[in-house]
Amino acid sequence: MGRSIIKANQDEDLYLEWSSVVDACTKVGTRAEFLASGHKPEDMDRADRTGTSDRVAQLGGWEDESLGVGTTEHRQHEGPLILNRADLAAFARHLAVGDSQQAENLLIPDPEPWGEPA
Repeated sequence: MGRSIIKANQDEDLYLEWSSVVDACTKVGTRAEFLASGHKPEDMDRADRTGTSDRVAQLGGWEDESLGVGTTEHRQHEGPLILNRADLAAFARHLAVGDSQQAENLLIPDPEPWGEPA
């Protein structure tokens, strides 16, 4: 359990700190902002290469199709939610400007909650 750094997309200087405790984004910023707040350069480098600093589950890596989201401010759906990896940069940009409602509009109900086929 803990936090990992996820790079929003390969062509943008935008990162999310993702908590595996609450399954949610806890911070958004640039590489410089993350380094200034104490994140390790090697974790940032790993996120640049693989999409995530997570060395175990590789949560949020370039190959991930989606991320499970457990905590939201404006819950619109019942049950587990996901964020498609393709929407991650837009999600981060909305959060960066304080628009959590728009960010959460990108969340969708998990089509396979708890691993059950739809």
